Amino acid sequence: MNEESRRTTSIAKDGHGSNGDGMNADPKSRSPSTGIGSITILLVEDEGIVAQDLKETLIQLGYRVIGIASEGVEAVRLAEELQPQLIVMDVGLRGEVDGIQAAHMIQERSHIPVIFLTGHRDTETLRRAVSTGPLGYIIKPFQEVELRCAIEVAIHKHRADVAMREREEALRRNAELMESLSLVDELTQLKNRRGFFELAEQALRVAKREHYAMGLFFVDLNGLKQINDTLGHLAGDQALRDTAIVLQQTFRDSDIIARIGGDEFVALAHVTKDTGALRNRLREHLAEFNARSSHRYVLNVSIGTTIVDIATDDDIQELIARADAAMYEEKRALTGAPPNS
Repeated sequence: MNEESRRTTSIAKDGHGSNGDGMNADPKSRSPSTGIGSITILLVEDEGIVAQDLKETLIQLGYRVIGIASEGVEAVRLAEELQPQLIVMDVGLRGEVDGIQAAHMIQERSHIPVIFLTGHRDTETLRRAVSTGPLGYIIKPFQEVELRCAIEVAIHKHRADVAMREREEALRRNAELMESLSLVDELTQLKNRRGFFELAEQALRVAKREHYAMGLFFVDLNGLKQINDTLGHLAGDQALRDTAIVLQQTFRDSDIIARIGGDEFVALAHVTKDTGALRNRLREHLAEFNARSSHRYVLNVSIGTTIVDIATDDDIQELIARADAAMYEEKRALTGAPPNS
Protein backbone atom coordinates (compact mmCIF):
# COMPACT_ATOMS: atom_id res chain seq x y z
CA MET A 1 0.00 0.00 0.00
CA ASN A 2 1.43 3.43 -0.90
CA GLU A 3 1.81 6.34 1.52
CA GLU A 4 -1.27 8.14 0.26
CA SER A 5 -3.41 5.03 0.79
CA ARG A 6 -2.15 4.57 4.38
CA ARG A 7 -2.96 8.18 5.20
CA THR A 8 -6.45 7.89 3.75
CA THR A 9 -7.24 4.64 5.53
CA SER A 10 -6.02 6.01 8.84
CA ILE A 11 -8.16 9.13 8.61
CA ALA A 12 -11.25 7.17 7.59
CA LYS A 13 -10.93 4.93 10.63
CA ASP A 14 -10.26 7.84 12.95
CA GLY A 15 -13.47 9.46 11.78
CA HIS A 16 -15.77 6.45 12.32
CA GLY A 17 -16.40 7.04 15.99
CA SER A 18 -15.73 10.72 16.41
CA ASN A 19 -17.19 13.96 15.19
CA GLY A 20 -13.72 15.51 15.02
CA ASP A 21 -13.99 17.22 18.38
CA GLY A 22 -13.37 14.19 20.57
CA MET A 23 -17.11 13.69 21.17
CA ASN A 24 -19.05 10.61 20.09
CA ALA A 25 -21.16 11.37 17.06
CA ASP A 26 -24.92 11.32 17.51
CA PRO A 27 -26.25 8.48 15.30
CA LYS A 28 -29.07 10.78 14.10
CA SER A 29 -26.48 13.27 12.91
CA ARG A 30 -25.16 10.67 10.45
CA SER A 31 -28.40 10.71 8.46
CA PRO A 32 -27.93 12.89 5.37
CA SER A 33 -30.27 15.87 5.20
CA THR A 34 -31.17 14.68 1.70
CA GLY A 35 -32.72 11.49 3.18
CA ILE A 36 -31.31 8.16 4.36
CA GLY A 37 -30.69 5.79 1.49
CA SER A 38 -31.86 8.33 -1.04
CA ILE A 39 -28.39 9.17 -2.38
CA THR A 40 -26.73 6.54 -4.55
CA ILE A 41 -22.96 6.78 -4.95
CA LEU A 42 -20.44 5.27 -7.32
CA LEU A 43 -17.06 5.01 -5.61
CA VAL A 44 -13.94 5.14 -7.79
CA GLU A 45 -10.74 4.13 -5.96
CA ASP A 46 -7.93 1.88 -7.15
CA GLU A 47 -6.68 0.79 -3.69
CA GLY A 48 -8.90 -2.06 -2.51
CA ILE A 49 -8.46 -1.45 1.24
CA VAL A 50 -9.07 2.27 0.86
CA ALA A 51 -12.12 1.63 -1.32
CA GLN A 52 -13.62 -0.75 1.26
CA ASP A 53 -12.91 1.71 4.08
CA LEU A 54 -14.53 4.56 2.17
CA LYS A 55 -17.52 2.37 1.34
CA GLU A 56 -18.06 1.55 5.02
CA THR A 57 -17.74 5.23 5.91
CA LEU A 58 -20.29 6.27 3.28
CA ILE A 59 -22.72 3.58 4.41
CA GLN A 60 -22.38 4.65 8.03
CA LEU A 61 -23.07 8.22 6.94
CA GLY A 62 -26.36 6.99 5.46
CA TYR A 63 -25.51 6.84 1.76
CA ARG A 64 -25.89 3.88 -0.59
CA VAL A 65 -22.80 2.72 -2.50
CA ILE A 66 -24.10 0.99 -5.63
CA GLY A 67 -20.77 0.30 -7.27
CA ILE A 68 -16.99 0.45 -6.91
CA ALA A 69 -14.62 1.01 -9.83
CA SER A 70 -10.84 0.75 -9.67
CA GLU A 71 -10.00 2.12 -13.13
CA GLY A 72 -11.08 5.12 -15.18
CA VAL A 73 -12.60 3.15 -18.07
CA GLU A 74 -14.53 0.98 -15.62
CA ALA A 75 -15.80 4.12 -13.87
CA VAL A 76 -17.15 5.50 -17.16
CA ARG A 77 -18.91 2.22 -17.91
CA LEU A 78 -20.45 1.87 -14.43
CA ALA A 79 -21.57 5.51 -14.41
CA GLU A 80 -23.49 4.90 -17.62
CA GLU A 81 -24.95 1.59 -16.44
CA LEU A 82 -25.81 2.47 -12.83
CA GLN A 83 -26.65 6.18 -13.20
CA PRO A 84 -25.63 7.07 -9.63
CA GLN A 85 -26.64 10.39 -8.11
CA LEU A 86 -23.03 11.14 -7.18
CA ILE A 87 -19.52 9.90 -8.00
CA VAL A 88 -16.75 10.01 -5.42
CA MET A 89 -13.63 9.85 -7.61
CA ASP A 90 -9.99 9.38 -6.70
CA VAL A 91 -7.82 11.51 -8.98
CA GLY A 92 -4.76 9.24 -9.04
CA LEU A 93 -6.09 6.08 -10.69
CA ARG A 94 -3.90 3.43 -12.23
CA GLY A 95 -4.13 2.79 -15.95
CA GLU A 96 -4.29 4.97 -19.03
CA VAL A 97 -7.32 6.98 -17.83
CA ASP A 98 -6.97 8.81 -14.54
CA GLY A 99 -9.82 10.20 -12.43
CA ILE A 100 -9.84 13.60 -14.13
CA GLN A 101 -9.98 12.08 -17.61
CA ALA A 102 -12.72 9.69 -16.48
CA ALA A 103 -14.73 12.61 -15.10
CA HIS A 104 -14.40 14.41 -18.45
CA MET A 105 -15.72 11.35 -20.27
CA ILE A 106 -18.62 10.93 -17.83
CA GLN A 107 -19.62 14.60 -18.10
CA GLU A 108 -19.75 14.26 -21.89
CA ARG A 109 -22.38 11.54 -21.48
CA SER A 110 -24.40 12.75 -18.49
CA HIS A 111 -24.64 15.37 -15.77
CA ILE A 112 -23.69 13.19 -12.79
CA PRO A 113 -21.98 15.33 -10.13
CA VAL A 114 -18.42 14.38 -9.15
CA ILE A 115 -16.43 14.89 -5.96
CA PHE A 116 -12.68 14.43 -6.29
CA LEU A 117 -10.50 12.86 -3.62
CA THR A 118 -6.77 13.49 -3.97
CA GLY A 119 -3.52 13.67 -2.11
CA HIS A 120 -2.16 16.08 -4.72
CA ARG A 121 -2.01 19.75 -3.79
CA ASP A 122 -0.17 21.04 -6.86
CA THR A 123 -1.67 23.76 -9.03
CA GLU A 124 -1.63 21.72 -12.25
CA THR A 125 -3.71 18.89 -10.78
CA LEU A 126 -6.17 21.39 -9.35
CA ARG A 127 -6.41 23.18 -12.70
CA ARG A 128 -7.12 19.92 -14.54
CA ALA A 129 -9.68 18.86 -11.97
CA VAL A 130 -11.52 22.19 -12.01
CA SER A 131 -11.85 21.98 -15.80
CA THR A 132 -14.29 19.07 -15.38
CA GLY A 133 -16.67 21.14 -13.23
CA PRO A 134 -16.55 19.04 -10.04
CA LEU A 135 -18.89 19.87 -7.19
CA GLY A 136 -16.27 19.05 -4.57
CA TYR A 137 -12.50 18.67 -4.19
CA ILE A 138 -11.24 17.06 -0.99
CA ILE A 139 -7.54 16.90 -0.10
CA LYS A 140 -6.40 13.70 1.64
CA PRO A 141 -6.25 13.12 4.56
CA PHE A 142 -9.76 14.28 5.51
CA GLN A 143 -12.34 13.81 8.25
CA GLU A 144 -15.76 12.20 7.92
CA VAL A 145 -17.43 15.54 8.47
CA GLU A 146 -15.56 17.01 5.49
CA LEU A 147 -16.68 14.15 3.26
CA ARG A 148 -20.26 14.38 4.43
CA CYS A 149 -20.40 18.17 4.00
CA ALA A 150 -18.90 17.90 0.53
CA ILE A 151 -21.49 15.30 -0.48
CA GLU A 152 -24.43 17.26 0.93
CA VAL A 153 -23.32 20.50 -0.76
CA ALA A 154 -22.69 18.70 -4.05
CA ILE A 155 -26.11 17.03 -4.05
CA HIS A 156 -27.98 20.21 -3.18
CA LYS A 157 -26.07 22.23 -5.77
CA HIS A 158 -26.63 19.58 -8.42
CA ARG A 159 -30.36 19.46 -7.68
CA ALA A 160 -30.52 23.24 -7.87
CA ASP A 161 -28.69 23.17 -11.21
CA VAL A 162 -31.05 20.50 -12.55
CA ALA A 163 -34.09 22.47 -11.38
CA MET A 164 -32.73 25.60 -13.03
CA ARG A 165 -32.12 23.75 -16.32
CA GLU A 166 -35.65 22.34 -16.17
CA ARG A 167 -37.10 25.81 -15.56
CA GLU A 168 -35.07 27.22 -18.43
CA GLU A 169 -36.22 24.39 -20.70
CA ALA A 170 -39.84 24.96 -19.67
CA LEU A 171 -39.48 28.68 -20.37
CA ARG A 172 -37.94 27.92 -23.76
CA ARG A 173 -40.80 25.55 -24.66
CA ASN A 174 -43.36 28.12 -23.50
CA ALA A 175 -41.66 30.82 -25.55
CA GLU A 176 -41.71 28.55 -28.62
CA LEU A 177 -45.37 27.76 -28.00
CA MET A 178 -46.26 31.43 -27.64
CA GLU A 179 -44.30 32.22 -30.77
CA SER A 180 -46.11 29.44 -32.60
CA LEU A 181 -49.50 30.61 -31.34
CA SER A 182 -48.71 34.18 -32.38
CA LEU A 183 -48.32 32.93 -35.98
CA VAL A 184 -51.53 30.87 -36.09
CA ASP A 185 -55.13 31.94 -36.67
CA GLU A 186 -57.06 30.61 -33.69
CA LEU A 187 -60.29 29.96 -35.57
CA THR A 188 -59.00 28.08 -38.63
CA GLN A 189 -55.58 26.92 -37.38
CA LEU A 190 -54.06 28.26 -40.57
CA LYS A 191 -51.22 30.77 -40.40
CA ASN A 192 -52.35 34.28 -39.52
CA ARG A 193 -51.21 37.45 -41.28
CA ARG A 194 -47.97 37.66 -39.31
CA GLY A 195 -47.22 33.97 -39.81
CA PHE A 196 -47.87 34.23 -43.53
CA PHE A 197 -45.58 37.21 -44.03
CA GLU A 198 -42.73 35.61 -42.06
CA LEU A 199 -42.86 32.35 -44.02
CA ALA A 200 -43.78 33.79 -47.40
CA GLU A 201 -40.91 36.27 -47.41
CA GLN A 202 -38.46 33.43 -46.82
CA ALA A 203 -40.08 31.29 -49.52
CA LEU A 204 -40.01 34.19 -51.96
CA ARG A 205 -36.28 34.70 -51.45
CA VAL A 206 -35.62 31.00 -52.08
CA ALA A 207 -37.81 30.98 -55.21
CA LYS A 208 -35.94 33.92 -56.70
CA ARG A 209 -32.57 32.38 -55.84
CA GLU A 210 -33.46 28.93 -57.20
CA HIS A 211 -35.48 30.28 -60.15
CA TYR A 212 -38.68 28.32 -59.75
CA ALA A 213 -42.24 29.53 -60.29
CA MET A 214 -44.65 30.40 -57.52
CA GLY A 215 -48.16 31.73 -57.56
CA LEU A 216 -49.98 33.82 -54.99
CA PHE A 217 -53.70 33.15 -54.51
CA PHE A 218 -56.10 35.57 -52.86
CA VAL A 219 -59.37 33.89 -51.85
CA ASP A 220 -62.40 35.76 -50.52
CA LEU A 221 -65.31 33.87 -48.90
CA ASN A 222 -68.40 35.32 -50.53
CA GLY A 223 -71.54 35.97 -48.49
CA LEU A 224 -70.00 35.70 -44.99
CA LYS A 225 -71.99 38.69 -43.76
CA GLN A 226 -75.22 37.14 -44.98
CA ILE A 227 -74.39 33.84 -43.25
CA ASN A 228 -73.69 35.72 -40.01
CA ASP A 229 -76.90 37.77 -40.29
CA THR A 230 -79.22 34.90 -41.18
CA LEU A 231 -77.68 31.84 -39.52
CA GLY A 232 -75.63 33.39 -36.75
CA HIS A 233 -71.94 33.92 -36.10
CA LEU A 234 -71.36 30.30 -35.11
CA ALA A 235 -72.39 29.31 -38.63
CA GLY A 236 -70.16 32.04 -40.01
CA ASP A 237 -67.21 30.71 -38.00
CA GLN A 238 -67.90 27.22 -39.31
CA ALA A 239 -67.98 28.52 -42.88
CA LEU A 240 -64.52 30.02 -42.34
CA ARG A 241 -63.24 26.73 -40.91
CA ASP A 242 -64.76 24.83 -43.84
CA THR A 243 -63.05 27.16 -46.30
CA ALA A 244 -59.73 26.54 -44.52
CA ILE A 245 -60.26 22.77 -44.82
CA VAL A 246 -60.96 23.01 -48.56
CA LEU A 247 -57.84 25.14 -49.04
CA GLN A 248 -55.73 22.59 -47.15
CA GLN A 249 -57.14 19.83 -49.38
CA THR A 250 -56.27 21.84 -52.48
CA PHE A 251 -52.74 22.97 -51.73
CA ARG A 252 -49.68 20.93 -50.78
CA ASP A 253 -48.24 20.77 -47.28
CA SER A 254 -45.22 22.72 -48.50
CA ASP A 255 -47.43 25.60 -49.66
CA ILE A 256 -48.15 28.45 -47.27
CA ILE A 257 -51.84 29.04 -46.50
CA ALA A 258 -53.19 31.74 -44.22
CA ARG A 259 -56.26 33.62 -43.13
CA ILE A 260 -55.12 37.22 -43.12
CA GLY A 261 -58.32 38.77 -41.82
CA GLY A 262 -62.11 38.54 -41.89
CA ASP A 263 -63.16 36.50 -44.92
CA GLU A 264 -59.81 36.80 -46.71
CA PHE A 265 -57.40 33.91 -47.30
CA VAL A 266 -54.09 33.76 -49.16
CA ALA A 267 -51.80 30.98 -50.35
CA LEU A 268 -48.29 31.03 -51.76
CA ALA A 269 -47.83 27.87 -53.81
CA HIS A 270 -45.42 26.20 -56.20
CA VAL A 271 -46.83 26.17 -59.73
CA THR A 272 -45.61 24.85 -63.06
CA LYS A 273 -46.51 27.51 -65.62
CA ASP A 274 -49.58 29.34 -64.37
CA THR A 275 -52.16 29.23 -61.59
CA GLY A 276 -54.96 27.76 -63.66
CA ALA A 277 -54.56 24.14 -62.54
CA LEU A 278 -54.69 25.00 -58.84
CA ARG A 279 -57.58 27.39 -59.36
CA ASN A 280 -59.57 24.64 -61.09
CA ARG A 281 -58.69 22.13 -58.38
CA LEU A 282 -59.96 24.57 -55.73
CA ARG A 283 -63.25 24.98 -57.60
CA GLU A 284 -63.63 21.19 -57.84
CA HIS A 285 -62.98 20.71 -54.11
CA LEU A 286 -65.54 23.42 -53.30
CA ALA A 287 -68.13 21.70 -55.47
CA GLU A 288 -67.41 18.35 -53.80
CA PHE A 289 -67.70 19.92 -50.35
CA ASN A 290 -71.03 21.60 -51.12
CA ALA A 291 -72.41 18.39 -52.65
CA ARG A 292 -71.89 16.40 -49.44
CA SER A 293 -72.37 19.22 -46.89
CA SER A 294 -75.39 19.25 -44.58
CA HIS A 295 -74.91 22.93 -43.66
CA ARG A 296 -77.56 25.50 -44.57
CA TYR A 297 -75.01 27.60 -46.42
CA VAL A 298 -73.08 27.06 -49.63
CA LEU A 299 -69.37 27.81 -49.76
CA ASN A 300 -68.64 30.25 -52.55
CA VAL A 301 -65.37 32.08 -53.08
CA SER A 302 -63.82 34.62 -55.39
CA ILE A 303 -60.24 33.89 -56.43
CA GLY A 304 -57.50 36.21 -57.61
CA THR A 305 -54.02 35.06 -58.56
CA THR A 306 -50.66 36.38 -59.69
CA ILE A 307 -47.41 34.75 -60.73
CA VAL A 308 -44.21 35.64 -58.88
CA ASP A 309 -41.88 37.35 -61.32
CA ILE A 310 -38.41 36.27 -60.22
CA ALA A 311 -36.85 38.99 -62.38
CA THR A 312 -38.41 41.76 -60.30
CA ASP A 313 -38.06 42.92 -56.72
CA ASP A 314 -41.75 42.49 -55.95
CA ASP A 315 -42.37 41.80 -52.28
CA ILE A 316 -45.24 39.94 -50.63
CA GLN A 317 -47.28 43.11 -50.11
CA GLU A 318 -47.14 43.91 -53.83
CA LEU A 319 -48.03 40.34 -54.77
CA ILE A 320 -51.01 40.35 -52.40
CA ALA A 321 -52.18 43.69 -53.83
CA ARG A 322 -52.07 42.29 -57.39
CA ALA A 323 -53.87 39.08 -56.45
CA ASP A 324 -56.43 41.08 -54.43
CA ALA A 325 -57.14 43.28 -57.44
CA ALA A 326 -57.55 40.19 -59.64
CA MET A 327 -59.94 38.71 -57.07
CA TYR A 328 -62.16 41.81 -57.20
CA GLU A 329 -62.14 41.67 -60.99
CA GLU A 330 -63.54 38.13 -60.77
CA LYS A 331 -66.06 39.17 -58.11
CA ARG A 332 -67.31 42.06 -60.26
CA ALA A 333 -67.54 39.82 -63.32
CA LEU A 334 -69.65 37.29 -61.41
CA THR A 335 -71.86 39.62 -59.38
CA GLY A 336 -71.58 43.04 -60.91
CA ALA A 337 -70.42 44.33 -57.54
CA PRO A 338 -68.65 47.68 -57.30
CA PRO A 339 -64.87 47.67 -56.70
CA ASN A 340 -65.07 48.03 -52.90
CA SER A 341 -67.80 45.42 -52.20
